Amino acid sequence: MIQVYLLAVGELRCQIEKNTASLPGWEKLAGWQQEKISRCAAPGTRALCMGGQLLLQYGACEWAASFDKSDAKPAAIENGISWRVIDFSELPEHIAAPQPLTVAYEAGGKPHILHVPWHYNLSHSGDYVALAISDASVGIDIQQMRPYRDSLVKRFFSAQEAAAYQSLVSVDVQRGRTLFYTLWCRKEAYGKLLGTGLTEEVLRHNMLGDMGVCLYEYGELPGYRICVCDRGR
Repeated sequence: MIQVYLLAVGELRCQIEKNTASLPGWEKLAGWQQEKISRCAAPGTRALCMGGQLLLQYGACEWAASFDKSDAKPAAIENGISWRVIDFSELPEHIAAPQPLTVAYEAGGKPHILHVPWHYNLSHSGDYVALAISDASVGIDIQQMRPYRDSLVKRFFSAQEAAAYQSLVSVDVQRGRTLFYTLWCRKEAYGKLLGTGLTEEVLRHNMLGDMGVCLYEYGELPGYRICVCDRGR
């Protein structure tokens, strides 16, 4: 059971030059969330961070609202995985009852919220923030498909991945580019699931083979690749 939310932060990016505390939704964030946003010096980074924290509150409220006390399962995601693109204007008014979220960090630095029956993971790239909420540990990554150096393939991909990429890009550059970002998203999401980040072991792991985890991918956002990773059911 996984719920994924995608938020475009363009509107927030335009407003963030103002006093951050006056922006819609600021008062609905926990103190640690406000501190996290305030530590971001660059306006663009601050917009992505605030968007992510508002999205986290939104997801937490949705999870709490959809909770069926009879079987303790969130009805909103009972069919596996759900993808939703959210507009920034929707967020503040839908966070009617902000959740008292308390954050803690695992040994590898992965954050989790205390005293809730769900796990979360955030990612951002370009103009989008992505949030995954699940009843089990989860990793998510979003990548805007920008130009990249082919040397990254040789340096970070497994032999099987590099061969598949070279075979495809030699006949279709666009499909090769999509494969590059698909594999990179898988690595990021896998590392975030484990809580280790992009270690050498994760980077060299063959994302085309049997990984022992489940991957869910979303290709409906033009110019982006998105991957969610969990341990399966």
